[in-house]
Amino acid sequence: MKYIVYSTRTCPKCEQLKRTLKGLGIYFETMDMATPEALTELRVNGVFTLAAPVLQADDKFYTVDDLFDGDNIKNLQSLGLKAA
Repeated sequence: MKYIVYSTRTCPKCEQLKRTLKGLGIYFETMDMATPEALTELRVNGVFTLAAPVLQADDKFYTVDDLFDGDNIKNLQSLGLKAA
């Protein structure tokens, strides 16, 4: 499974997501959500949020609302995320 974290430079939840993914042994790439390329990729795939982070797992996209409950990260394994 290929993972991409769309994030911004000043996003504490982005860092929290990255730490959690690393802790689960999940390799991921990162893309800066502020770039036109990243925004285009998200829009083409039906993701219209400006709130970071967004996690792409193959062809599925999870927004901050899918990933977090308030300030706490949800159980990512319940979303079916696993190390390759």
